[in-house]
Formats: sequence, structure tokens, C-alpha cells
Amino acid sequence: MADLLSRGAEFRQGWPVVAMAALGSGLGISSLFTYNSGLFVPELEKAIGLTRGQFGMAFFAATVAMAVALPLVGRMVDRHGPRWPTVFGSAMLVAGFLLLGSATRSVATYFLLTAAIGLLAVGSAPIGYMRAVSVTFDRARGLALGLTQMGIGVSAALVPPIVAAAIARDGWPSGYYALAGFAALGLVPAVFGLRGKGAAPAPVVAEGPPLFSLPLFRLQLAAFVVMALGFAGFLPHFVPLLRDAGLTAPEAAGYAALIGVFVIASRIVIGWLADRVHAPWIAAAVCLLAAGGCLALLLGGAALAPVAAAAFGCAMGAEADLVGFLTSRYFGNAVFGRAYARQYAGFMLAAGASPAWIGLLFDRTGGYAAALMVTMALLGIAAALFLRLPRYGFDEPAGVPT
Repeated sequence: MADLLSRGAEFRQGWPVVAMAALGSGLGISSLFTYNSGLFVPELEKAIGLTRGQFGMAFFAATVAMAVALPLVGRMVDRHGPRWPTVFGSAMLVAGFLLLGSATRSVATYFLLTAAIGLLAVGSAPIGYMRAVSVTFDRARGLALGLTQMGIGVSAALVPPIVAAAIARDGWPSGYYALAGFAALGLVPAVFGLRGKGAAPAPVVAEGPPLFSLPLFRLQLAAFVVMALGFAGFLPHFVPLLRDAGLTAPEAAGYAALIGVFVIASRIVIGWLADRVHAPWIAAAVCLLAAGGCLALLLGGAALAPVAAAAFGCAMGAEADLVGFLTSRYFGNAVFGRAYARQYAGFMLAAGASPAWIGLLFDRTGGYAAALMVTMALLGIAAALFLRLPRYGFDEPAGVPT
């Protein structure tokens, strides 16, 4: 009962932080760029000759740029607070989408602009919001982080149909302009939502061993990297896969939106479970669920697209939630920005490589069947790695590393 009352008190005091963090996460690069890039592929194929493999490589280039910039952003968040790094990233995301719509005239230009978005707009990723929520909540941290990440799910459900309609009505540049408008709304929570305790710089701590020297850090990183390397590639390829199966653009976008619906539901449920069940067990179970989604696409194609959308949505919801939750539990809030940035950079790097290898395998084989089989194997490996993670406590870890 005391634990329940403690969780309730945290939410009564901290709900504004969660609300603004959810809004900001949903209007940042992790949602607007990741969940909508695939909508432009068929049109860009006709306009500039972009192949599926080139699309995957461009997406990977953006992710590499994010992975390079994230540790710097994480250090800035710890030292100076999350507000201004997040504001800068949101402003750069607006500029990036405007340039994609107005200046994309060749494959080379597309590569350059997507990489620039990854490098300069990475501050709009959830890192600043996740730290603010992690500092504000303790006993209800899992649910609070889940509700924060739910903003990405809401965005994934609502934004793709709007962007697809803009593309169908006025052409692909208008789709990027619509995304720029949504990104501009993300400046509101960045400017006005990151205040108070959650926006304060982290306290200075004694130096400890480097994070990458810790076996626990490497094991957690490996589990999330292998998981993302598998299923995350089918998020941007999901719409092209269904288009190849004979669906129209609005029909395929509708199924893509269904992924977002399950991301929303899973983030609430998984966040709630993480406060009560050993979180690595949850992650392992979700890996197996995502493998089932791949099997559904392999055997049933577009007819089983709702099953695959549900599985991928649950997997994406779990991964984004649990990266932040496990990082805070294993390594503490004093270095959360740095630890989460490195974990999230590894996750994003793998998530970016995933569309690239799937696209290249598609170009070589003429279909997605081989990629689906490889993905199922990777998800099995990830489940085994999660089951090796040890138990954690609820007290702030001592001797935090740098």
C-alpha cells in the first residue's frame, strides 16, 4: 500500500513533466523521421531514381550521424540540463524537413540532407525528456517513461496518414512541408516544458571506470543492438513491402499507422509491468513476439499485415521504454544522459543499419522473404542476451561511472 501511495504521489506532482515529455518525444526526430521516411520511397523512385538499397543506405547515414552526435548531446544534457540541446535539435529538424522538400533534386542531395538531419537534429530525440522524467520519478519510473514514449506512438499513428494524404494530393514535397510543420510544434514542449527539477544539470560525481569497460553496460548494449538490427529495419520498409504486395499507398499507410496504435498500448502496459516484473524478461518475450510478426508476413503477406503491425508495434514500444528504464536502474541518474546517449546511439546505429541490409538484400533477391528469416534469427539471439541481464535494485547505484 505504501508503495502504491508513493507512485500516486509521484504522478500527482510530476504529471506535467510527463505530458510535455510525451508531446516533445512525439514531435522529434525519433518519431517524425523514422516513421514517415518510407512514405516517400515510391515517389522518390520516380522523381530522382532512388532505389530501395539507396534509401536504406541514406537512412543508415542519418543514423550514423545521430550515433556520432548523441554522446555529445548526452554530456551537454548532464552538464547544462536538457532544455537548450532539445530546442536546438527541434529547430534543426524543422529546417531539415523544409530542405528535403525544397532542395532534393538528386540521390546525392537526398543523402546529404538526411545525414545532416541526423547530425544536427539529434537533440530532438527523447534523451532530454527521458532524463527529465527519470529524475522526477522513482517508484513509478517505468510507467512514467512508458507514457513519455507513448507520444512517439501517438505520432506514429496520426502523422503518417496525414503525410500520405498530402503526398497523394500535392506531391512528395508537400509531405516534407507537413512534417516541418509538425516539427515546429515540437519547439513548444522544448522551450516551455523542460523546467524545474527535471531540467537541472546533474550533480557532479566522482569519476569511476568508463562505461564501456563495464560488462553489464556491454551486455545491455549488445541485447538492444541485436534486437534493433533485426526488427527495426521493417519499420521504414513496412509500407514498401505492403505496396509490393498490391496495397495502395493509403492502405499501406493505414497499416503503418496500426503499428503506432500498438506502440501506444504497449508502452503503457510495458511501462506498468517494468515497475513490477524483471524488465529483461519482458524484453525477451517481446523479441519472440516480433519474430512471430516476421513469420506472419513470411507466410501470409499482406493478409496478415495487422498481425505483423501489432508485433512490431509492441517490440518498438518495449525497446524504447526499456532502454531508458534499464539504464536508469543499472547506472543511475547522475550519468543518465551519458549512459542513455551511448545505449541509444547503439540502438539507433543498429536501427539504421537494419533498413540498409534489408534494402540491399531486397535488391539482390527481389523480395523480403530472406530478410524476414534473418530477422527471426536475430530476434532469437537478442532474447537470449536479455535473459542474461542480472537483477537490479531501486536505490541509486553507487560509484557511478563516467
